[in-house]
Amino acid sequence: MTVYETDVLVIGGGPAGSTAAAALARNGIKTTILERDVFPRYHIGESLLASLVPMIDIIGATEKVAACGFVKKPGGYFNWGGEKWAFRFDEVEGAPEHSFQVERAEFDNLLIEHAGECGAEVHQNVSVNKINFEDGRAVSASWTDHTKKKSGELKFKHLIDCSGRNGVLANGHFKNRRFHDVFKNVALWAYYDDVDLSYDDLPAGSTRILAVDQGWIWFIPLKDNKVSVGLVIAHDALRSKRKDNMSDEEIYNQVLEDHPEAKLMLQKATRGKMRVESDYSYTSDSFSGPGFFMSGDAACFLDPLLSSGVHLAMFSALMAAACITSIHTGDVDEDRAHTFFETSYRQAYLRFLMLVSTFYDMGQGQKGYFAQSQKLTSKEYDTEEMKTAFVDIVSGTADFTDVSDEEYGAVIVAKVTEKLKTGVDMRRGTREIGEEEREEHLQFMDGIVGLSFLDKNASIGGLYVEQEPTLKLAEASA
Repeated sequence: MTVYETDVLVIGGGPAGSTAAAALARNGIKTTILERDVFPRYHIGESLLASLVPMIDIIGATEKVAACGFVKKPGGYFNWGGEKWAFRFDEVEGAPEHSFQVERAEFDNLLIEHAGECGAEVHQNVSVNKINFEDGRAVSASWTDHTKKKSGELKFKHLIDCSGRNGVLANGHFKNRRFHDVFKNVALWAYYDDVDLSYDDLPAGSTRILAVDQGWIWFIPLKDNKVSVGLVIAHDALRSKRKDNMSDEEIYNQVLEDHPEAKLMLQKATRGKMRVESDYSYTSDSFSGPGFFMSGDAACFLDPLLSSGVHLAMFSALMAAACITSIHTGDVDEDRAHTFFETSYRQAYLRFLMLVSTFYDMGQGQKGYFAQSQKLTSKEYDTEEMKTAFVDIVSGTADFTDVSDEEYGAVIVAKVTEKLKTGVDMRRGTREIGEEEREEHLQFMDGIVGLSFLDKNASIGGLYVEQEPTLKLAEASA
């Protein structure tokens, strides 16, 4: 068997893997990507948050992304919970004016090529079959190159598992992936031409989200006047409709036909083939350990309502790269770096988890199929973890310190719902908002979708991620 060596092995070349590899290679660390597919390859997840802009800047890919001609996304629109409201990214002071609506085949291919240009060694059509451990530490990977019809072993000092839902570590080794009972959804989608997006006064490029019974619809405008139109529906609801002898295509068409806004936009549109994918949300018991980090969908996945997938993937990848760089240079010991990564990543995931569960609570009410969202946190996480992740980090206050164990989940959902409704009122101009309350709301939302790991004032364990001159961990007290 052929044996090779590298400093860092990155499994997977999607947004997480390519971001981590580019950042590490730019820091002069020998990095190898093993990607099982051949790029460009199709992938869903096209609407990106504004946090993308500073993250692609960190890895030096800004000009390349801008040159692709992707549709600029200035914000979005919700027809949700009996209310209609829009938002713009530039409503938050200092935030990017726009993100992008991307074709993932092109976007992901750009990123993996960029990682190679930064100095990472990229191998495609190579699958990782097994991670080998010695004394509890990940030390090497067994791989198969399907192009060259050969197998071998790659030794490494550090591993970043960015293998997506396949989950080389979580599924293949640890078998510690846990699915959330509440968010069991199925996504059905297709691409349309001649969609009428001129019926309202939304800025061009805006994402539209429309609530429907037991689910929601997305409209994402892409290049060449193509629009991605998807239906996310509860698995139980879809199964019930299937029992009524409705095909998935009939279910998809009927839901779109029954929604007034969707029907208006699609009245003259034509579409291509419909696609279907299960959308179950999950997390792993741990996101890192001796010799390894897990990033993106390899670690966790969350309902796509708030387009958090690529954000969490690139966010965690940059943190993993910063941690490995600091371990590599001897500036931070490995245990401390792993604690920083684990805590930061889990907090980011939990913030979105709570926000998504609150959105569903707003839209469906206590009698809706997501009424169990109030039980979600207590079912999946213990009290202190959730309080720390959501209260201390997101709101930065002690609002819930006196809440009992039995009540804190419901109180948090109610509190977040209140904050979201404040935001709706702000944007609709239906309520007089004081400057102090407005600032609190903007800080709250930035704490959820922002890049708090780059903020010295939001350090964890005395550490934060420093960007200049090198992406690495730094002491907040320094």
